Amino acid sequence: MDMKDLVLKTCAATVLGLLSLQLNAATVTLNYDISFGDVSPDEPSPWLTATFDDGDTAGSVTLSMTLAGTVGSAAIDQVYFNLDDSSGFDVTKLNFAYDNTSTGPAVNKKNGLTLSSNASQADGDGIYDIFMSFPTKNKDRWIAGQTVVYDITSTDLITAQSFNVLAEIGGGNGPFISAAHVLSTGPLGEDSDWIGAVPVPAAVWLFGSGLLGLVGVARRKRT
Repeated sequence: MDMKDLVLKTCAATVLGLLSLQLNAATVTLNYDISFGDVSPDEPSPWLTATFDDGDTAGSVTLSMTLAGTVGSAAIDQVYFNLDDSSGFDVTKLNFAYDNTSTGPAVNKKNGLTLSSNASQADGDGIYDIFMSFPTKNKDRWIAGQTVVYDITSTDLITAQSFNVLAEIGGGNGPFISAAHVLSTGPLGEDSDWIGAVPVPAAVWLFGSGLLGLVGVARRKRT
């Protein structure tokens, strides 16, 4: 086997492994590193990270959201997600239980949590099914370095991938898998910004596609 054949086989094996990882992933991680508002939070991004983890068990998903410690005085007051209704899932059946491991503030259906299909719009972006509105008072804000954790359950067989859904088109940006609103991004504390997220597994697909492209190029050169 010559070196070119070895490279081709290695690339192919890598692509298959990555695609298999994507198809069987128990987690979906979102990095909020796209700014579409007025003033971006302090670098570096991602400013916010959200991870859905189903533990390989349908019907229960843990959502963990962390505001980066590098965002200075910035705080999160709004977060938007979607649920895959193409699979027959009903967003109103979701139950969000605040996990006590959280270090950030809580929201619930009585105060700050809206579950309604295509009912909530992030400014300049799309329309979402899940809207979480966090406190805006300084002493109650979700601030840098804090993590908010929710255990999401449903009678529907939801998984982490059930939340890996693009918003309905409803603005000039995106649509994104998720969007969030950031308070106090400017030096005087009066500015705000919108940030969007795409799933980390999508990068796996791009990487895999790139490898496949390289394989194709190499094969064409040999013919």
